[in-house]
Amino acid sequence: MKLSYLGSDAEELSDVLTRCIGPVRVQRPLNTDFSYSYEFVAAGRVAFSRVTSQGSLSIGQKDEVPKLLILLPLHGSACVKIGRNESLISKPGQAAILDGNRLSELQIEGDRRHLSLVIDQEDIFHRLRGGLERPVYGSLDFVPELDLADGAGQIILRLSQIMAASLGAEPAMRDMPNALSYLSGSIVNLLVDTVPHRFSAALSQGEWLPSPKHVKRAVDFMHANLCAPISMTDIAGAAGIGVRSLQEGFKRFKGTSPISYLAQLRMEAAHRDLLQADQRVSVAEIARKWGFRHMGRFATEYRKCYGCPPSEARKGRPHALEPGE
Repeated sequence: MKLSYLGSDAEELSDVLTRCIGPVRVQRPLNTDFSYSYEFVAAGRVAFSRVTSQGSLSIGQKDEVPKLLILLPLHGSACVKIGRNESLISKPGQAAILDGNRLSELQIEGDRRHLSLVIDQEDIFHRLRGGLERPVYGSLDFVPELDLADGAGQIILRLSQIMAASLGAEPAMRDMPNALSYLSGSIVNLLVDTVPHRFSAALSQGEWLPSPKHVKRAVDFMHANLCAPISMTDIAGAAGIGVRSLQEGFKRFKGTSPISYLAQLRMEAAHRDLLQADQRVSVAEIARKWGFRHMGRFATEYRKCYGCPPSEARKGRPHALEPGE
């Protein structure tokens, strides 16, 4: 998907940005003017845009979205307010990494140019699950700022500048979706592997090592019995080891206890059902199917994992926030 906008109408710009990055509100101070040029392309796992603006305006989130927004300033500064009490200055040489699950607002004064990346957090979780061999969800907690002068930040900026060649009236990378997809995947891998986040320690401390056979047998047994009321003793028996050895194996290779791991698998299964099952099946029925008996606790844990209550997921909210829809 490609989209472009050039204009000075706050309401029109709000609609365009909402289509691309999620629900936002654009505002300008009274008796002021602004102009805004916006070029957007969805490239595999990353949505990419190039922005040029003049004048004063603010772009604030209206709702939480399970996405990661990375601002790569090229010219001019802007203030980014995060939540109620945090803020940072977005300026050339320094990327801002914003979690869409925390409401933020970008305040621009004067001339400003930047590139931006929008990444679905599920793609990052997918990469982490593959590396850690366990369910992963919750907040990612990336560092909010990244130096673009060297290291991973410099590579991400250069890859983004290459992706910018797909934009404009005569793009240099016309009709090259595979190349764009490869570049976007490289950016996701760079973020996960080199930029500090909540799971960095787990990746560096060896949780990514291949699990031994008894841990794999235990995981296979869990998958085969997600709907059944199985106990720690049942799992250990299926793995052919004692309960203590099972606990030690999961702690070393999965970074959690067997029971917590089982709960994570069941939460993922419930999440899939909430998004895919017939709308006539209630949230309570889905929760009970996967072993969640206390609805209030299930709703609380679900929101921690996926950023919205299960009732909103049932309405298709995560799908509705995909770029371009």
